[in-house]
Amino acid sequence: MLTGTAHAPTETCPHLDGWTHTAGDSRCNRCGTRRFTDYRAVRPPGLPRAVTPSARDAAAADRAAARNVALKVATGTRWTRRRTGS
Repeated sequence: MLTGTAHAPTETCPHLDGWTHTAGDSRCNRCGTRRFTDYRAVRPPGLPRAVTPSARDAAAADRAAARNVALKVATGTRWTRRRTGS
């Protein structure tokens, strides 16, 4: 499996001599620069496992969300994000 980025040539090459195409990449005929052409997602075989929180963790998340809403209402804080910078 190919990883990383394309090979950086030691010289400046305009890639005008053509490209050799193989499965998943193309290679400059002059300098050897590789361009990856097959960007499919890499997934392990089989279906992903479903992750469900425990009852204790779900209840804690609900309490934290309710607390955050109550604090917003009590303090009159705006629900939108403030813009920062440019």
